[in-house]
Amino acid sequence: KPLKSRTTSGDDDAEAETRKKPRKAKRSVILRLLVDELKRPIRDADQVEKIMNAADGFTKLVSMGSDISALSVLLSGAKVMHDRENRSKIACSMNTKTVEPDTEDDPVWLHCMEFRKNCSEVLRRIGPLWRAAFILSLCEQLMDAGNDELEYTIEGDVIEQTQEEIVSGIMNKYDVFAAAMMQLGLIGIWTQHPLVNGGEIKNSILTRIPEGPVFRDVMDEQTEWMTTHPGGSKEGLIEHLRATFPAFA
Repeated sequence: KPLKSRTTSGDDDAEAETRKKPRKAKRSVILRLLVDELKRPIRDADQVEKIMNAADGFTKLVSMGSDISALSVLLSGAKVMHDRENRSKIACSMNTKTVEPDTEDDPVWLHCMEFRKNCSEVLRRIGPLWRAAFILSLCEQLMDAGNDELEYTIEGDVIEQTQEEIVSGIMNKYDVFAAAMMQLGLIGIWTQHPLVNGGEIKNSILTRIPEGPVFRDVMDEQTEWMTTHPGGSKEGLIEHLRATFPAFA
């Protein structure tokens, strides 16, 4: 993973040039190492790289303050519960009160759903390997903590944190983050099926939609709505799609 981090470029121009290269030339350093040098199967190498990319995704979420959002999920009691026998049946609640996903406008609930959406984007890319990516992200943070001691000032008083306190704080962040993901029913979201299929969208919902990339935008919008409105109705989704893409309705 350190090798990947040191060889990954954040330069947009460099990434654009990479996309123009032949498929084999696009291989990352990690893929070339595992496949060309260590002779590992391409499938194994792809999974390793997916885990590393997802770990970066989790690290980014935590560093951007999503750990605070995760704490809000736990404190508010926001829950998304799947039926054990039928995952398509979902019940939502907050502080033990039932939530109507189509119409709920409580700011706390909406904030929790934004957190759900951000996490789902990472989870959908990694699927059942999410645990490996999550632990890798945690390990990177613990390694970065190293032997550092943190010193900061609050109202003129200098506060020092020992390495043990820093490590404990990182562990607590990730504990809260994982608990929030489970409480919002995110584990397994990569198996979620769309409420409406492509044929329904073209034939009865957005009858003027043209062929091309815009159709992908509509399907992505459906996925996002279903993520932020877990258990929402098909009618609510159709209304949302028509309001979002009025030119095609």
